[in-house]
Amino acid sequence: MTQLVTFVLDFSRTDIPVEMIKMLANMPDAVEILLRRFDVLDKLPGSTLFPQCLRQLDLFANVIKEDPMPIVEKLPCLVVLSLSGYQGRTMSCSAQGFPRLQRLDLSMFYTEEWIIETGALPRLSHLGLHWFRNMRKLPDGLVQLPSLKELVLKDPLISEDDITCKDLRGKGCKVTYTKYMLSGGFF
Repeated sequence: MTQLVTFVLDFSRTDIPVEMIKMLANMPDAVEILLRRFDVLDKLPGSTLFPQCLRQLDLFANVIKEDPMPIVEKLPCLVVLSLSGYQGRTMSCSAQGFPRLQRLDLSMFYTEEWIIETGALPRLSHLGLHWFRNMRKLPDGLVQLPSLKELVLKDPLISEDDITCKDLRGKGCKVTYTKYMLSGGFF
């Protein structure tokens, strides 16, 4: 598998064994990886075990226990990131994190607080937050992102009157709220 460029592992009826994540170290040329779905990941492997030329990572888990951002933000070529399942109270993006990331989609997070340091995510243009279960306020650091053009909130607990939403709209960012329909009605 050392010459793989794209790797997709999608277990729709059962969970991927946790040990499978260690295979990433054997794929130095991979630029796109989709892993769907782990049951519980205590933490992601260190950033040096990921392919350093990785441009897209989709990682879905029912539960990720430790903040994945300090690991994935160090991937130097990452342009697209989709993560699902983080259940920690806080999440942090450091000042030099995600130097090339343009699209970030996060779903089923139970995060209460997201800290974005000045200088993080300098190229992020699209952010999708889907089913954030505990966060009631957007991070102030979103307003400092120079390239953010679109924020999509699906099933948000965050009010449309959130001060950060208002500030983002004021600087030309498109902010979209979407509620999902179940059993014939919106919830």
